[in-house]
Amino acid sequence: MSLTERQKREKEYYDLYAQKYADISFNIDLSPVIAPLENKETRPWNSYWSIYAHAIKEYKPKTKLLDFGTGPGENALRLSLIGYDIYGFDISDKNIQLANKLFEHHAKPGNFQVAFAEKLPYPSNFFDLIIGIDILHHVEIEQSLKECYRVLRPGGKAFFREPVEVSFLDRIRESKPIQFFAPKKKSLKRHITEDERKLNKQDDTIIKSIFPQCKKHSFFLFARFDKFYRKGSDPKPSLLEKLDYVLFQLFPALSKLGGAVIYELKK
Repeated sequence: MSLTERQKREKEYYDLYAQKYADISFNIDLSPVIAPLENKETRPWNSYWSIYAHAIKEYKPKTKLLDFGTGPGENALRLSLIGYDIYGFDISDKNIQLANKLFEHHAKPGNFQVAFAEKLPYPSNFFDLIIGIDILHHVEIEQSLKECYRVLRPGGKAFFREPVEVSFLDRIRESKPIQFFAPKKKSLKRHITEDERKLNKQDDTIIKSIFPQCKKHSFFLFARFDKFYRKGSDPKPSLLEKLDYVLFQLFPALSKLGGAVIYELKK
């Protein structure tokens, strides 16, 4: 399969990103999985902790998990601690090299290869679970999800954490004052590619047409302002994420204003 122009740009970007990432320690923060497994802490208000919680809940012995767009392997490493047989693919061969080195460093088995979301190199009905974190907004969604459906076993599930459009809030986000403080141009430092975009209503319709058994879990109402006063690496819980969680529970209609979603898809 030859690369499309978009795929070429994504591969070039992530090859460069992998070179930058290569200098970072293999000391990955594993608390989003270890803390819940050891019954020490859960953070249902945090979309990243929550997607790992779904993986923990779905776990059964001897099950296969596909880390959809594995990058340098940090998400796959966290998921491996649950007990799954881990598989992962990425468009960047340099990312795959890093993922293999990371798993070797932690003495964990993993099956990683270079591949594209739109044409997965796995047999049909192969995986029990698919986890994708901030990946669908980088790929051609319809074909990628058809491939997800194909490789999932009957009854299997896929969970995708994705940013989504909220029209009037995104218009504010695109304003010049906000762009000055938080630009959205292509950047290795801010981890923004040229072609990424938030999912919209059309994407939502496509997802539900392929996976009619679809649930959405919403996050990120006021927490979208965290970026203006919290560092991305801040390990402490976000008070705004907690507030959002309570508001979504009390007023379900507010979920339409959530800037991030976990799609729970069942075959």
